[in-house]
Amino acid sequence: MLPSHDIFKIDSDGSVLWRGTAESLVVAKLRIQTLARVSPGDYLVLDQHTGDRLRITIQDTSTQAGSVEAHTL
Repeated sequence: MLPSHDIFKIDSDGSVLWRGTAESLVVAKLRIQTLARVSPGDYLVLDQHTGDRLRITIQDTSTQAGSVEAHTL
């Protein structure tokens, strides 16, 4: 199966940096949790098939669960 979700990191100035792909939204969320250990903040998941976008914010990685917010764009 080809990856259908692109993962981007949103910088404070609004620019985006491509961080990889995932086969599903579930896998994309797991990858973002891993990426946020080093670089917490805002991430964007783009579904290439539907065009849906999901913004995920991870602010606190000092705890195991952290603080996660997700918003459909």
